[in-house]
Amino acid sequence: MSESPAVTEHSSATEARRKLLVVDDVKSSRMLIRGVLGKQGFTVLEAADGAEGVAVFERERPDVVLMDVQMPVMDGFEASRRIRELDRDEGTPIIMLTGAEDIQSIERAFEAGATDFITKPFSWPLLTQRIRYAIRSGQLMREVRHNRLREAAAQRIAQLGFWNWQPEADDFAWSAEVAEMLGCPLHSIATLEGFLKLVQSDDRERTRKAFQSAAASNLRVDLELRLSGCNGERVVRLIGERGVEGRDLHTFYGAIQNVTENRRTEALVDYLALHDELTGLANRRLFSQAIRQHLEKFRTEGSGCLLVAWIDLSRFHRHNDALGEAGGDALLAQVAQRLRMLAVDGLVARVGGDEFAALLHGSDPEALDPHLEHILDGLDHPFRVLDQETFLGFSAGVARFPEHSAEAEQLLTLAQEAQRIARAQGRRLVHCGEITAQMRNDTLSVERDLRRALQQKEFHLVYQPQMDLRLGRVVGVEALLRWRHPERGIVSPVEFIPILEESGMIDAVGAWVLDEACSQARHWELAGTPLRVGINLSPRQFHDTGLFDSIITATRKWGVAPKHIELEITESLAMQDPSRAIELLARLRGMGYKIAIDDFGIGYSSLEYLLRFPLDTIKVDRAFVRNVTESRADRAIVRAITVIAQTIGISTIAEGIETLRQCDFIEALGVNEIQGYLIGKPMSPADIERLITTFVRPGKGN
Repeated sequence: MSESPAVTEHSSATEARRKLLVVDDVKSSRMLIRGVLGKQGFTVLEAADGAEGVAVFERERPDVVLMDVQMPVMDGFEASRRIRELDRDEGTPIIMLTGAEDIQSIERAFEAGATDFITKPFSWPLLTQRIRYAIRSGQLMREVRHNRLREAAAQRIAQLGFWNWQPEADDFAWSAEVAEMLGCPLHSIATLEGFLKLVQSDDRERTRKAFQSAAASNLRVDLELRLSGCNGERVVRLIGERGVEGRDLHTFYGAIQNVTENRRTEALVDYLALHDELTGLANRRLFSQAIRQHLEKFRTEGSGCLLVAWIDLSRFHRHNDALGEAGGDALLAQVAQRLRMLAVDGLVARVGGDEFAALLHGSDPEALDPHLEHILDGLDHPFRVLDQETFLGFSAGVARFPEHSAEAEQLLTLAQEAQRIARAQGRRLVHCGEITAQMRNDTLSVERDLRRALQQKEFHLVYQPQMDLRLGRVVGVEALLRWRHPERGIVSPVEFIPILEESGMIDAVGAWVLDEACSQARHWELAGTPLRVGINLSPRQFHDTGLFDSIITATRKWGVAPKHIELEITESLAMQDPSRAIELLARLRGMGYKIAIDDFGIGYSSLEYLLRFPLDTIKVDRAFVRNVTESRADRAIVRAITVIAQTIGISTIAEGIETLRQCDFIEALGVNEIQGYLIGKPMSPADIERLITTFVRPGKGN
């Protein structure tokens, strides 16, 4: 509902790009596939016919093949058969592309070795997902095949080996497979003493006594122990018992099993149960355990102190919107790494999606505060993800032992409460001891004041103008919410929008914004100066099943033409429920409403959004605009966005334009409209009207 603050982009280590081979005799088709799928992170290889495709496959070994059917020299069916021969059992996915829809063609494709089949013309998002699915399926098939081979090999080399031992002669006999299992020649372990030399020192005496006791009293041998051989450390289980009759009474017969991988898996499961998978930090469960362990230690020793800090990253969803899920994850991983490095001798945990906790301990409580300040200072420095810098805002709360509580969960709860107070007051850090009844009341008071604000008409809208670069005049505005508190004056949206969202009041306020913006749009229509009015939809609004009816009701109530209403959503919001979003936006667009993607970023699915969603406008995020005059990378990104937009027939608006130089660059890159302080700050409807009547394009004189 509020205007978007500048969001800076960040950088992360990129994964190896997947190689995709396109075999198609139509050059334009190959170029289009290269353009679209190249943006999705694939390295696209090309071949103009089946024979060339086979040669490229043999040379490059791509991860997936897109194969046309009808081609000169060699058709797709024959090329697929030859690729499958080269591929042997690797299972590289081959997706056949053809306009034919008859069963015979489909059967021929699969007989030739195809793993999937899609007809032309095809949906780009569908094709992209089918490719990704095919790659994952191929990987899974290879893993399954390799696992089966490993199992067969394990049987051949007797991962479950056999042994017998004659105590009187101290003679060990092992099955042939044991030599490779243990990494030593069998003659070196022909006696108990020889075998004990392989056993790690911590387990050696226990093993000796187990065999000696079994020989003396007919006990069963059942041991798990660690061995050191040429193949590295092994964990094995030895089971054996004395024979039951005849000469077998003088011999122990048993089996040896390599359980190294089992124990590693168990250790991994234990690790994952107590650690965050994304960052590798402790999770809340392990963090609470650590607090309890320290508390128990301090009670036993009679001294010691703890500091528990709860750290919340402010409005992290903005970074997810700009970077996409993978970029957001990379940023969180960087935050975790920095916290881990800064919290020397302490413990850091990820206790929520964008929430972290730190545990510091010592004997001097006065020394813990500077340590925490050092950690928080480290978060003030920029992060780099996707080759761009970004700064993170945060708020933190602190609770201590023994001052505030002697219970682990209570300390966490108090630290979290202090953090919430810090966020509400716009402070960086609040100590639990600082919290007063008045502070708690103030937080509740803001929520109470917000509930009253709508009834008392304390909300109002301001509008930021948008200029068409070709026409050189203002053609639209973005509606932005403001709160004029009777005592505090104008309250920043950063302070009250999160409370509106958390409390659920955003539904009622969002409906009011929609009604008020439609009223203003109609007023400008009647005045002969019609403007397109952009309205931000909040996440709660967008997921309200009554949103469609609310929009229709508001526009009909005021009689405003739908073409003058532009509904703005973010990328991440649209993808929370893509099917429903597509259906809803298509209905609205079909009735004439404009649809815009706000804060357009560079996440994994950005291009996919454009291809799947019914859109009219992309709003290019100001993060790309800020350094567009200096950064070649930013210019390339903006140009790529405009080219894609032009290709699929939608317009672009660049946000955050503040200088003529930025404007010139943006215009040269093909952007249609601009929004920013160069044209005007958010202003009242009356000021917008005065601007329109006197407007002269910046740089063109008065």
